[in-house]
Amino acid sequence: MKYYLAMRQLIKWSLVAVLVSALGLFAVSASAQDLQSRTVAHITVDLTDRWFVPVWSITNLKTQSPNNTNLFFGLGYRGENWWVEEMVQKQYSSVGGLWSVDSRFRWQKQRIAVYVEPAMLWTPSPALYEFVTVEERLWRGLSFRQETENVHRLSRQSVAVGPGLSYNLGQHGGWDVGVAGAYRFSPTGKNELRGYFVFSKRIKRH
Repeated sequence: MKYYLAMRQLIKWSLVAVLVSALGLFAVSASAQDLQSRTVAHITVDLTDRWFVPVWSITNLKTQSPNNTNLFFGLGYRGENWWVEEMVQKQYSSVGGLWSVDSRFRWQKQRIAVYVEPAMLWTPSPALYEFVTVEERLWRGLSFRQETENVHRLSRQSVAVGPGLSYNLGQHGGWDVGVAGAYRFSPTGKNELRGYFVFSKRIKRH
């Protein structure tokens, strides 16, 4: 059993080393990628011990596609090791904004965390958006991450999937702070190298 666990950890850390090296090489060959950064702020305001009001602000900066900022507002419910949110989204972009109905679900137990976000985009051509991440904690705040982000339209599909790393930086100024990076392969467009900067805050009842 100890041998199995040791081999498992060795394989994980080998994958992490390969991924870090690959991210560096991909960054060097930036001309072939759509380099992106996503800054996320997530605030929850408790109504009761379970119910809360979620507010999100997400800004996407990209080198080869339009930048945008997204605001979300709705109602959420918190369980023992999970939460779910139902929200309305408004996007602001240089090429015009959009509205959507957005759902978010996160579950975490021990070393595994799963996040699922489907959304219905209100556009002239109906579209279904989905973003899914699965993370496994490797050591303290460091986690191995796999993600996929897709948009399904009648006219065309947009698909991106790939591995990454995330790191929890702890609390700073009353905010939980984290960073992440992922390289996403896209068979329907250019591959994407994306960095995440995540800030979250829970406002509890007094």
